Amino acid sequence: MALRTASISCFSFSSNLTLPLLYIPFSKASCSVRRPRPVYCAEAEGVSAKQSIVTPYSPFFTATITKKREHPNGIHDLSLFTNEEILEAPTTLEPLFPISLGELLQQSRLDPLTVYGDLNVRISGIQHDSREVVAGDLFICLVGSQTDGHEYLADAITKGAVAVVSDRELDKDLTFECQAVVIVEDTNLAIPILSSAFYGRPSKKLSVIGVTGTNGKTTTTHLIKSVYEAMGSRTGMLGTIGYYIHGDQHLEAPNTTPDSLLLQKLMAKMVDNGVKSVVMEASSHGLALGRCNEIDFNVAVFTNLTRDHLDFHVTEEEYKRSKGKLFERMLDPRRNRKVVNLDDPNAYYFLAQGNPDVPAVTFGMENKDADVQPVGFELSLFRTRVFVRTPKGTIEICSKLIGRYNIYNILAAVAVGIAVDAPMEAIVKGIEDVEGVPGRCELIDEKQSYAVIVDYAHTPDALSRLLDAARELGPKRIITVFGCGGQRDKGKRPLMTKIAAEKSDLTILTSDNPRNEDPMDILDDMLSGVGWTIKDYLQFGQSDCYPSLPNNHRIFLHEIRRVALRAAIAMGKEGDIVVVAGKGHETYQIEGDQKKFFDDREECREALKIVKKLQQDGADASEFPWWLPQRY
Repeated sequence: MALRTASISCFSFSSNLTLPLLYIPFSKASCSVRRPRPVYCAEAEGVSAKQSIVTPYSPFFTATITKKREHPNGIHDLSLFTNEEILEAPTTLEPLFPISLGELLQQSRLDPLTVYGDLNVRISGIQHDSREVVAGDLFICLVGSQTDGHEYLADAITKGAVAVVSDRELDKDLTFECQAVVIVEDTNLAIPILSSAFYGRPSKKLSVIGVTGTNGKTTTTHLIKSVYEAMGSRTGMLGTIGYYIHGDQHLEAPNTTPDSLLLQKLMAKMVDNGVKSVVMEASSHGLALGRCNEIDFNVAVFTNLTRDHLDFHVTEEEYKRSKGKLFERMLDPRRNRKVVNLDDPNAYYFLAQGNPDVPAVTFGMENKDADVQPVGFELSLFRTRVFVRTPKGTIEICSKLIGRYNIYNILAAVAVGIAVDAPMEAIVKGIEDVEGVPGRCELIDEKQSYAVIVDYAHTPDALSRLLDAARELGPKRIITVFGCGGQRDKGKRPLMTKIAAEKSDLTILTSDNPRNEDPMDILDDMLSGVGWTIKDYLQFGQSDCYPSLPNNHRIFLHEIRRVALRAAIAMGKEGDIVVVAGKGHETYQIEGDQKKFFDDREECREALKIVKKLQQDGADASEFPWWLPQRY
């Protein structure tokens, strides 16, 4: 479809490079809805208000006490019921009985520089966020990249913190109301040690599978979780999409890998609720920042390694070393296992980490030395059928996940099953039971004549794999819309545009969490991947004739993501695939310091409905959303 731009208002740019849209019927503003918070009545359970472990303000769970058990020999027993809601800033319930500071230091084996005050002071909780402090808490002053917990010490003490952990000497006037002060070399290293001891070292009571790599972690963890559940093991999951205590009950995930305190809380909650295994994404940030310290991993899984997060790690070598920290923990051949993608050039680096005597299971599609590999597969828009050869025989799997790259995720889950000696039927059932992963090659179906796929791909490699998978499905055209995040790795912006332009028939560049960067500056960086600048684009944007790329593909841009998505949807024709990349499951757009609700999946559904209505009314939708009759 030719897009006539000479008379299109949204390409008539003003001098400050804003992109006005005059006639688009935007959908109603979306917002998240909170249900009323549950109220726990301690008296109704025969427990006094003083004994109650759930405050009236606890927004996440209702609970009943089933048995009293003293800490630290065990964590409190709770029967947990979901409130069928996802809430932000997850917290968990604290142990019923406190522990003395002296006991905590002894059991944690932390070696403080100095301790002032009363070692017998009772600690009923640990916090590093002064806003969460309640009476009886131990407050740990963490020093982060943006904030210093020492600045909020007075607030924490005012709210009832009875003891403080710091990495520096403190003003006595400031800590006058505090009963104890512990000085350590590094509070960031101390918090996982203290929180693990406080919660009874829950990871030692679980079988913990850690998955690291640039791409595929989320889908792989979902598959592994399902395999373990097919084996009859109640399994939790921690990752990008959410923190799953067990089953479908989960909290929204602010980070792929929770901070070390929250991680110990969540695992303690899992133990309390009969969970036997937990699968977690071990991100490079989480490993580098020590969030996974004090986690007793049983299995380490490596998916792949490509460029990402260089805004944080600076070099690719440092990025790789951070990922390798997970495998450094594989030391005991009796209880540890390594699972590695042998097709990745870095495979042998990860295999060499830790104890070389730890058994390893490898997987791959290209390397014939892999223990787990496909001997045949069929791809379609609705399923993937793959025959997998393993050391225990060949199995057939019919998965609802689509795309060639998902075969790697399936192979990783099979390899984990082989590594832990899972029954073959459990491996097959577990993988086939996964209906899909939110925002991962997710099909948007409004009975249209072409496919719309929403995916989280936000790295060059992930976008390349996604578009290759789309091309293998045999579409007439691929229409791709994506953006690059602000205040993140700038080096990948031109790379992703080059990939999209080469592997798509039409490409629309847009914004994706610009944060405090000018969206037009981000688009300028992206356009450099095809040898353009914003100035070039504006020059040709007033003409019907856009300069063709070397392979005759076309490229457009719009800084408003909703407009770009609607343009891509409107361009779709029978047999096409529209690929919306970058956000996947995310339900927000960050502009400046504001986080606004935005869901690619809902936006696509809304656009499809509008196109359908236009077609039913006999209106010309060929230039939607660039121009529409005012009645729409």
